[in-house]
Amino acid sequence: MNWDEILQLLDQGEGQAVEFEKSLPSQDDIARELVAFSNADGGKIIYGIDDKNKHLIGVVPDNNFEDWVKEIGKNKCAPSIAPSIDIIDKAGKKIVIVNVPEGLDKPYKTDDICYIRDGSLSRPAKENEEKEITNPWSGKGLNKRQIRALQMMAEHGAITNREYREAFNVSHKTAHLELTMLEDKRLVKSEGAGRSTCYILPSGN
Repeated sequence: MNWDEILQLLDQGEGQAVEFEKSLPSQDDIARELVAFSNADGGKIIYGIDDKNKHLIGVVPDNNFEDWVKEIGKNKCAPSIAPSIDIIDKAGKKIVIVNVPEGLDKPYKTDDICYIRDGSLSRPAKENEEKEITNPWSGKGLNKRQIRALQMMAEHGAITNREYREAFNVSHKTAHLELTMLEDKRLVKSEGAGRSTCYILPSGN
């Protein structure tokens, strides 16, 4: 990420996928934000910017900051979260960007509390909200494409190799391997043969 991209985010303002902070966080604060963004679609937390006045303030991360954040994601978040860190130098000051991926094993929690993004805020989820983000296929070792495919099957009834390729822009071989893996895990079953093969959820799923 570069300074021009940060300026674009500043123009857009805080929201579902972006949070600006003037100073570096406490351990509890970073755990809460990691969880909230992982329970949403992922996002960026940017430290060292006053977004209200659009001023560059800068922060002073120590040499172990990246390892510290990753340890929080591993030890204070359940399931664990693996963020990446970018540090940008601008006008003699440092800006820290924590990139949080969308989680595949929702819901995520810290201190047994599930946080979600509500616009530009991170807050505890209500019971019905936590149920809505819960992924019924969590803990199965699936990638994001496979989870999306299962959701598509739940909505539309079936998916073919061709539809998988078109939806995720992957090769025939990749689609075949990932669909076969779902079948091996007994999460889907195949019907038909050859090009007419389609994959559906087993009854009861």
